This record gives sequence, C-alpha cells and structure tokens, in this order.
Amino acid sequence: MVRDQLPVLLTRLAMAAAIIVAGFIIVRIGRFLIQHLLFRGRRKGKDGVHKRGETFRSIASSIFSYLVYFIMVGGVLWIFGVDLSAILTTAGVFSIAIGFGAQTLVKDIISGMFIWGEGNVAVGDLVTINDLTGTVESVSIRTTVMRNYNGDVYTIPNGDIRTMTNMSRGFRRAIVSIPCPYEADQARIVEILQDEMEKAGTEIEGLQDKPDIMSISAFEKHAVMVQVAAVCPVGEHWRVERELRSRIKQRFDREGIMMPHYSAHISEMDPPEEQMPRRRIRRTERQDDSFNGLSGL
Repeated sequence: MVRDQLPVLLTRLAMAAAIIVAGFIIVRIGRFLIQHLLFRGRRKGKDGVHKRGETFRSIASSIFSYLVYFIMVGGVLWIFGVDLSAILTTAGVFSIAIGFGAQTLVKDIISGMFIWGEGNVAVGDLVTINDLTGTVESVSIRTTVMRNYNGDVYTIPNGDIRTMTNMSRGFRRAIVSIPCPYEADQARIVEILQDEMEKAGTEIEGLQDKPDIMSISAFEKHAVMVQVAAVCPVGEHWRVERELRSRIKQRFDREGIMMPHYSAHISEMDPPEEQMPRRRIRRTERQDDSFNGLSGL
C-alpha cells in the first residue's frame, strides 16, 4: 500500500519544489523589472521626484513579493490535497480572533501606505524617527529601514512611527557656537569673524553665500557664546560645521585670541610636621594616665 502511494508522494513533492523554485524566480524577476523598468523615466527628473519613484518601487516590490508568496503557499497546499475553501471557511469562523492578532500587522500596512501616499518620507532622505536618526534605505508596506552614520540599521514598523523629522527638504543650516573670552573686545571678535566668513563663503564647497554671524547668542559661566550659521545643501551641514570650526580656531590662533578652556592643577600636600609629635604625645599621656590608675589600685 505504501509502495503504491510512494510515486504519488514523490510526484507531489517534485511539483511542490517546482512551485517554490518558480515562485522565488518570479519574485527575483519581478523585483528586477520593478527596479529597472517601472518608472525608469523618473530617474531623469528632479531629485524629489526621483526619491518618490524609488520609494514607490520599494513598496511595489514588497507588495509583489507578498502576493507571490501567498499564491505559492496556496499552490503547495493544493498539490497535497488541502481544501483551500475549508481553510477560508475556518478563517471566517475565527475571523475575530485572527483580527485581534493581526491588528498590529494591519496598522503597519495602513500606516505604510499613508506614509508613501502623503510623501512624508522617501528613500534617501535623512530623517529622525522616534529619536533615531539615519538615511532611509527602503520603505515597504510594513516597515521602514534606515541606516545611521555609524552603519547601524534600524528597522521600524510603520505603525510605530509617531514623530518624524525630515532633514532632506529644501536646505539645511550649519550652526556653530563659538566660545569667546569675556576679556576680549567683542566688537573686534565679530569683525574678525566677519572677515573670515567672507573668505569661507567663497572657499567652502557647497556654500552659496557667506555665513551669518549672530553676534552674542548667550552668556555662559566662563565664555561669551557667538553663533555662526550657514545655509548649505542637505546632508552637508556636518562637513560645513567642521570646516567652519577649523577655520575659526586657526584664525583665533593667528590673532592671539585664546578660547576659554578648563584647567585643573592637582598638588599633593604633606601634613605639617608638628602634628605628628602632638599625636604621639597624646597617646603617651593616655598610656601614663592608665598606668597611674592601675598603680593606685
């Protein structure tokens, strides 16, 4: 009996394996077509349109993959004689329980569609989501994946996104706070900074205009804070801030202006010599008193 069913079982296993292999091949081909043929013309457009197209391709690839996997699982079950209508009926009976269990999944999918539809984020944007900052690498119907500057990858369910800050829209502003000594002439410091920022506006790559000097921005305990701000391209503010700090430090060194800094002097002090004999004398007196008390007995 078992020998008679063995060829049928092997045939079904071969058919199931063929369906699985074909499914993965279709997924690979579909993703390739979506990434290279669908909306290929948008790559030649503006940067914002290009990013939106990349985001749509990411979501379309995700939807296509899930659809093929669902059909693939259904085909394998059908080969082994599983009644799909019975499964669907059972799912209908337990739809309430399944609904409660899939609330998070449904929320993630709906949130993902709204995120893409409203254009709040696109692939390649520099964003902060739930206090996590990084560059968006992909947006699927369920998750958003981004990578920070250190290379760490964050996978955030779309339903958990509460607050999003997009730093890739329009421009960024590089802001540098400069500590200046109270003893220095503040008017002279501002004049020096204005001269240096004139040069920085033409020499630093990416700056379209000279940085603005906001004069005194705050009074700290040991320094007067002067702020410099420069409009720069998206994602370049860290580089611009580093170059501005380097330029300002070198210029202050040439002008003889020392930035406030903390210094600590640690010295070891020996105890006074007269304290040690006094302590020995006190011990001696206590010993003598105790001896006298015993002698009286």
